[in-house]
Amino acid sequence: MVTRRLDRRPNNACYSVPSPGDNRVAQLNWETKRTTIKDIAAAAKVDPSTVTRALQNSPRVREATRERIQTLAREMGYVPNMAARTLVTKRSGIIGLVIPDMTNPFFAELARGIETEAQKHSLRVLTRNTEGLEAAERDAISFFTELKVEGLVVAMARCPREYYEDLASPVPLVHVNRDDLPHHVSCDRYSGSREIMEHLIHAGHRRIALITGPAGPAQEPKRAAYVDALDAHDIPYDPELVFSFNGGLPDTERVANEILAVQTRPTAVFAWNDLCALGVIRHFTLGGLRVPDDISIAGHDDLAITRYMDPPLTTVHWPMYELGQHSVRYLYRLNHGQPAVTPDIPEPQVRMRDSIRRLK
Repeated sequence: MVTRRLDRRPNNACYSVPSPGDNRVAQLNWETKRTTIKDIAAAAKVDPSTVTRALQNSPRVREATRERIQTLAREMGYVPNMAARTLVTKRSGIIGLVIPDMTNPFFAELARGIETEAQKHSLRVLTRNTEGLEAAERDAISFFTELKVEGLVVAMARCPREYYEDLASPVPLVHVNRDDLPHHVSCDRYSGSREIMEHLIHAGHRRIALITGPAGPAQEPKRAAYVDALDAHDIPYDPELVFSFNGGLPDTERVANEILAVQTRPTAVFAWNDLCALGVIRHFTLGGLRVPDDISIAGHDDLAITRYMDPPLTTVHWPMYELGQHSVRYLYRLNHGQPAVTPDIPEPQVRMRDSIRRLK
């Protein structure tokens, strides 16, 4: 078989192709060569250790040399070998993030804060989505532990406290919005919900529905704020006005229908989160109700979209971006043997908009 050599070949691959008229199957011989630290060192005429330090932005390398080496690395298509680096340095350079629902913008803000802070420490973020399932959460923890990540951030963990207390893991772990667990960054989950309830009551509402979220410690402060506010104003607690929400937008249709089916309809609804409020408003509208003329609604989280809803949604601002930043700072302290100090997180604040109607 006569073959022709292709001089212009992608990714340094050498392969043979049959000449015209040759009916035999071509044998493709791929000889892929990966650019290494030594290749860059030879091109830059420096020691490989200098290249390593330059690619890590070490101040021990002069700025001009560092920029020249980094430019060469880009031009030569250098891709760091993460596995090899982990074996040598015993560090992966990765933070693991475990979240229950990556489609929820609430967690996107957390991830953005983590990414921003991680970049300051030359760390990368790898995310696992659990769909709010305990088994998936445990699997994600095991996966990241085996990967030898620099640390773990777990948002609104579903596993019970006992699981994390008994967890023997060499990986530092910080929880977000689980203040019943060690090493956590959280806000006061009670105060914002209580303030929302006070606004609804002072606006004249007495039949106020509460939509709770997935079972777990995270829902308790909101439920407590709801009950305490009713009690403080001598409003009887009516279990008929408490509805459960599984956390997914499709479930809002069922919740809305259950609210509409109550014999004496509530005049206001305090929803578990903004996504829940958004879905419930849509189904109320399809059922012929107008917000807030026929029924008032408040949410929780202050997603960016709430300002552009019709009407704009009254909600509790939750500083997820800041929580993300502080979780990485917390991990950094744990990794460097510094005292674990609970960070000072901004308090949740109510954003009053047009989704609440005053009855008196």
